[in-house]
Amino acid sequence: MNKKIAYIFLLFGILFKSLSVSAAVYVNEKDVSTALKEEFLNEGYEDEIEIEFFGGKTNYEFLEGNAFKIMIVNLKIDETQERFSSQAEIYVDGQVKGKTELSGKFYKLAEVYVPSRNIKKGEIIKEGDLKPIKIRNGRIKNTHITDKEKLYNKEAKRMLKEGKLIVDNDVGEKIIIRKGDVITALYATPHMQISAKVEAQEDGAKGEKIELLNNKSQKHIYGEVIDAETVKVDIQ
Repeated sequence: MNKKIAYIFLLFGILFKSLSVSAAVYVNEKDVSTALKEEFLNEGYEDEIEIEFFGGKTNYEFLEGNAFKIMIVNLKIDETQERFSSQAEIYVDGQVKGKTELSGKFYKLAEVYVPSRNIKKGEIIKEGDLKPIKIRNGRIKNTHITDKEKLYNKEAKRMLKEGKLIVDNDVGEKIIIRKGDVITALYATPHMQISAKVEAQEDGAKGEKIELLNNKSQKHIYGEVIDAETVKVDIQ
């Protein structure tokens, strides 16, 4: 009886060992991309990049094995065209199981700040309303504002959608005088200062010059916004 039990355990042991040895190994495009980025670093290319493959095999399945390693050799970088070529060797448990010729493009990445939520028109952008993301340099235009310090305390001039780049026309200084507001105009000269009630003909932020209407004289004038109730008009 003991011999039969021992024999059964032996069979189970052999079966378990067989199953553990025959575990499959999978290599995907992300694995190959990671190895390629490491080789870029080894070549002294320190910019963070995104890889796009045009040629070569980037997905593998090996029926037996425990661990894999990807070796990138003969990497050639064309910075002008942002292209690369190389060979990749796939090792499984120390043995070469696959080889391929890789080619494609690489894109430098930049960190930019975008809304972390939908920001409604008229809202003031505060800390916590923005989040950093990485995008390709080529997708950033001169009209984009990507620095968080240049966005904080600005007023949304239209709906700002979560995750979308902000264009300079999308934001501006906080509006403190609205069209139709009746405010005080200070007329200043080197020797005196007088005041009059005027009506704002357009919205204005602090420091901006806006059009005003003197209701008594019916004259249109321009003044610099000082605060929410005052504009300064220079007498010519």
